[in-house]
Amino acid sequence: MVDGEENFRLEYQKMSEAKSSIYIANYDLDPNLRLIREDIIPSSFQIHGLISSPASGSSDALHDDGDYTLRNILIQKAKQKVDIKILVWEPRGIVRNLPNSRKRGLEERRKKIEGIREAAKRFGIEDYITIRLDSKAPTVTSGFHEKIMIIDNQIAFCGGQDLSLGKWDTSDHEFDNQSRDPGGEPWHDIHAMVEGPIVWDLIYHFNQRWIYSIWKDIRQVKKIVKPSSIGSYLFSTYPSTALSFTGKGNTEVTALRTWKQLSENGQGLDYDSNSIQGSDSVCAWYDIMFRKAKESIYIEDQFLFQDKTITRILVNRLKEQKDLKIITVGPMEPNLPGFVFGIISKESINHINGNLAALRKAGQNRVRTYSLISQHNMFEDRRKQIYIHSKLMIVDDKWIAVGSANTDRDGLEYSTEFDLGIVSSDLSPRLRVKLWCEHLKANDMDSSSSEHNLYNFEEGFKAWEQLAEENGKKVKRHESIHGHVYYYNFEEMNYPPPYPQAKGGNKFRLF
Repeated sequence: MVDGEENFRLEYQKMSEAKSSIYIANYDLDPNLRLIREDIIPSSFQIHGLISSPASGSSDALHDDGDYTLRNILIQKAKQKVDIKILVWEPRGIVRNLPNSRKRGLEERRKKIEGIREAAKRFGIEDYITIRLDSKAPTVTSGFHEKIMIIDNQIAFCGGQDLSLGKWDTSDHEFDNQSRDPGGEPWHDIHAMVEGPIVWDLIYHFNQRWIYSIWKDIRQVKKIVKPSSIGSYLFSTYPSTALSFTGKGNTEVTALRTWKQLSENGQGLDYDSNSIQGSDSVCAWYDIMFRKAKESIYIEDQFLFQDKTITRILVNRLKEQKDLKIITVGPMEPNLPGFVFGIISKESINHINGNLAALRKAGQNRVRTYSLISQHNMFEDRRKQIYIHSKLMIVDDKWIAVGSANTDRDGLEYSTEFDLGIVSSDLSPRLRVKLWCEHLKANDMDSSSSEHNLYNFEEGFKAWEQLAEENGKKVKRHESIHGHVYYYNFEEMNYPPPYPQAKGGNKFRLF
C-alpha cells in the first residue's frame, strides 16, 4: 500500500474482521488517529493495480458507528473478546525532556496509552487489552522502530507507516488537504500486507519483542522464545488459530530485521573491514542486493545513505557496472530532533549529503538524487516538501526491500527493525511504476499514454530528469511546478530552492 489513506483503510478493515487476536508493535501509537476519513470514503475500495481484487467485506467492515479512530476499533474488538497486545516504544527520559520533543511526539506516549487503558477499564474489557511501553533501546538515540501488525495469525502488516497523528495523507499530497490531521504535512509512506508462511516470522519476532519488554534480558528471550514454543506461549490464554496457507504463491518473501543483541553471530556494520554481519539482517540484504545490481536501483528513504559502509559498497558497484542507474528519493528537510541531538543530527545530514555526493561522483550522470514537492493549486510560489518517510528499495525490477529500517546506523545496526525482502519480477516493476506515476503525475498506470514508457527503467530515468529540469526552470520563472519531482541537490544542478527554507544537498552549519 502506498500512503496513509490506502494503508490505514486496509488496516482498519482487517482489524474489524479479526476473530481471535490483534498484535501490534509500533514506534508510536495514537488512539485518536482516524484510520478512515469519512469525507473521502470511495464507493468501492481497491488496492490500485497491485492486488487483483477489491477488499472483501468492505461494506460491512467499514461502516459501523462512523468513528474510525484506532481507539474505537480496538475497544470494539476487545468487547468481542479479541486478544489485543500492543508494544509501543517510549524514548528514554533524557530524550523526552529535550527541546522540541513535544513537537516530535516523543514525550506523551504514556498519556496516549493510558486513554486506551481507561476506556478498557470503563467497559470491563481490560483482560483483553494489554499494552506495554518499552524504552530500553541499545543507545540513547536508537529505538524500537518496527511498525508491524499481526491479525488472527493469518495476515500481517509491515512497513514504514506509524499508527500516529500526522501520518495520514492521500497520494495526491495536496498542499493544503483539510482531511489531514491538524498540523500535518504532505506525507509519503509505504506499507505491505502479507499472508502465507512469512507471517510465522512476524509472529516469532513479535513474541521475542514482547518477552524482552517484560524481562529486559536477551538471555531470557532466547531461553523462553524458541520456534517450538511459539504456539504454547503466544496462545496460552486463547485457543490457537493455526497459521494456515493453502496453495503455492509465486512470490518469495524473506524476513529481515535489525536486532543486534539477539543475533548469534553479531549483526550490523563492521566499519574496520567495510563488511556486513548477520545473514538475516536488513543491512545484509542491502549488501547482497547492491552487489547483485546490474541495471537499476530505486530507493526511497527518510535518511538516505547516512551510513558510509553501505555507501562504499554501492560506490564500488557503480564502478564495476557501467550500465547501472540509480534514483534516490529523500526528504528535502529530514525530521531532526532539537538542541544537543539536533547538532548531532545536522552532522548526520552532512554525512548524508557527502555520501550522496560520493554516489553521484562514482556514477556521474547515472545517479540522480531527488526530493518531492507539493505545489499549491492557486499560488505559483507556494510550495513545501512532501515528507519522505518510506523505506523502500527496488533492484533490477526483481528484488524489493520494504519495512521500517532507514539506511542509517540506527536502521542498520542499533534500533530494532523489521523488513521484508521480496523476490518478484512481476510485483517489483508494478510497484515501481505505481510510485513513479504518483511522483511524476503521469496520466495512469498504463504508461503508454505518457511520453516515456515507465516500465522501462532507462526511459523512466529520463522522465525523472526531464521533469526535474522543467520544474527547476519553472521555479526560476515563478511558475507552478508539475508533478512532485525536484532535485535534492538543486544548488549543484544550478536551480533555485523550491521554497525559501529548502536546504536540500547544502551543508548544515552550526552557526
